[in-house]
Amino acid sequence: MIGLMDCNNFFASCERLFRPDLVGKPVAVLSSNDGCIVARSQEVKDLGIPMGIPYFKVKDLCDEAGVTLFSSNFTLYRDISARVMQTLAEEVGPCEIYSIDEAFFTLDASVTHEEVLRVRSRIMQNVGLPVSIGVASTKTLAKRASALAKKADGAHIMTAESWKKLSEHTECSSVWNIGRQTSLKLREMGIVTVSQFVALNRRTVRSHFGVQGDRVWSELQGISVYDVGATTNDVQQSIMSTRSFEKTTSRLLDLESATAYHVSFAAEKLREKKLVASRMHVAIQTSRHGDFMLQGGNGQVLLSEPTADTKTLIQEALKEVRRLYVQDVPYKKAGVVLAGLMPEVYVTKNLFEETTKDTETSIDTIADALNERFGHGTIRSASILQNAARTSAKLRSQEYTTRWKDIPTVKAF
Repeated sequence: MIGLMDCNNFFASCERLFRPDLVGKPVAVLSSNDGCIVARSQEVKDLGIPMGIPYFKVKDLCDEAGVTLFSSNFTLYRDISARVMQTLAEEVGPCEIYSIDEAFFTLDASVTHEEVLRVRSRIMQNVGLPVSIGVASTKTLAKRASALAKKADGAHIMTAESWKKLSEHTECSSVWNIGRQTSLKLREMGIVTVSQFVALNRRTVRSHFGVQGDRVWSELQGISVYDVGATTNDVQQSIMSTRSFEKTTSRLLDLESATAYHVSFAAEKLREKKLVASRMHVAIQTSRHGDFMLQGGNGQVLLSEPTADTKTLIQEALKEVRRLYVQDVPYKKAGVVLAGLMPEVYVTKNLFEETTKDTETSIDTIADALNERFGHGTIRSASILQNAARTSAKLRSQEYTTRWKDIPTVKAF
């Protein structure tokens, strides 16, 4: 059997973890620059506030309903996620971390509802975060089971018999890995529910929806196609770092500084995963609204040798920024994507390279260690201005678990 652990309203729950006074009250988390709502407690969902909506559109409703707002605090969220995943692994063994708040794992076919609840209780006891666990014969069904668990006591084991009944009322559009286009195509064919979809001939499914559709069709019938721990590619395909500016800027120096910051952050993640990149995508973008909406630029850099060296990547990225830059255009966003990733051990050294890169590697290693200990950005490239990554985050909570000065204090009387 395959299980899926899903943290309930993860970002909002992380904020409530250190604000118990907000339990049962509406809480929402805002995106970079406090622009859009990216996480909602159940109380906010019940107000009819959709995911991703610009905050200004629902500001009055939030004020009226007394919604407590937070700016995104990814340092806190990543640390809480690591604690949840560690506790889960201690209980069930090796896990496939699917996202910051979800993980797949395997369980014995004889697992009981009480045993699943014990795993859930251990996570809540160790970390304090509410989670839901769904168990079924395939990953796709486990996803569905975890959604049902949220509406029950936090655990749900889906049997073949119970799924057969549920599939008659479950719409295809709500199934994991069935996208919007596929859902629309199914509706055009008169297929609305999962039971109707699985009743199709396999050859028909393949001809209309290809291999991916065939895999989902099999998984919905209880035939496991996606194994736990297996991915379409053993190596992460890309690492992205991008962010909007608090205010638009037409200064090349600001764009260079922001790009250098994003390269530095992404390169640090590369080394953390022991990977190197063979190409890099650089983008400087304007606002999607206004006279300059089509003036943004995107470019690709093919690296002569796969690398995770911050200095090399920044040099190449800045060349591309200067090529893309247009004077007097107000830019709203900058970012990079490191792609063509491979394990660093796969890289063949250049026999004709006269200089050694040991010094550069040592500098990155020392910088990474210092940044991990004292916070990201403690050691940074001279290309990065002090305010390169500054965003409007006026409502950001403290980094309770990763910064000494932010550790909560308790007074006893």
